[in-house]
Amino acid sequence: MIDRRYLAVLALAGGAFLVTLGLLARFYVYPGALAIPAEQSRIVHMRTADATFFDTLRLRTRRGVSLDQAIARYGDGLAATAHTAVWTEFVSLTTVTGERLDYHERRVAFDRRTGELVDCCGAYVDELTRPGSRGLAFRWPFGARPVAYPVYDLLVRRPVTARFDGIEELRGLRVYRYVQRFANERMAQPGLPLPARVLGLRGEAEVPTTPYLDGTRTYWVEPDSGIVIAVRENLTRTLRTPDRKGKVVALAADMRTSEGDERYSAEQAAAFRRWNTLNGLVVPGALVGLGVAALGYGALAHSRPDGRPAYLWRRRAGLSTSR
Repeated sequence: MIDRRYLAVLALAGGAFLVTLGLLARFYVYPGALAIPAEQSRIVHMRTADATFFDTLRLRTRRGVSLDQAIARYGDGLAATAHTAVWTEFVSLTTVTGERLDYHERRVAFDRRTGELVDCCGAYVDELTRPGSRGLAFRWPFGARPVAYPVYDLLVRRPVTARFDGIEELRGLRVYRYVQRFANERMAQPGLPLPARVLGLRGEAEVPTTPYLDGTRTYWVEPDSGIVIAVRENLTRTLRTPDRKGKVVALAADMRTSEGDERYSAEQAAAFRRWNTLNGLVVPGALVGLGVAALGYGALAHSRPDGRPAYLWRRRAGLSTSR
């Protein structure tokens, strides 16, 4: 027959091991596994059916136009490290008939835990080879909070604050809403020389213009994963003369992430939440719980000569069980 004290020692040792393993799983293994994927290959679409833009070839304004903005992102796994991911993004805005209205390209490195830009790895934005390293790139940090975050903007080429604006339910998920606001923001792209008449001025001579941006961009973010579920851009780009007496709307569009892409992002976020619950709560909690139970059994068994309850031990010793 196995000595109960031997079993007690095993229970104490096993319990201590399980508790230690549970704590390591929660406070070391789990945080270390939180990282934005280095590999990425996805195209997201934003659409509108009622945009207004200035046709620079025909020198006239077109209204009620359907637009599609394709955002393609690809990860460079060879350039990535354990702490830094490198993605290249291509943004193409076209009409449904294929006329390209705008195009941007960038390669950026960012922290795989916080989502913040890192200045390395051949980063560029369009023709700019040193775009800076401030603000979020593509995702919010894990465990995003209801506070303001700086998010790098391609159109003005600098971080623009995305302020917390409320909590919603989207695709069955509790999401945080953040809003960037643009008011008379000078855009990074050069303007176009246009005939004075199309700018509301007299004459036919060409006049230089500068592009400005107004409006809002709204992000719906699942906070645990930091995944952006959907984006809505309600922006107006205006070409203005240096004295601001002449202007024309270059583009006015209210665009939102397509339903299919929104659904896919929501599924990714839901999968992360399941993983997060399992690895951050269930597994560590189960290990610690089993360890505590084993420690309790071991302590009880070790404190009695035969491992039996106290009243039986007292009876065998001829002691009274009364107080």
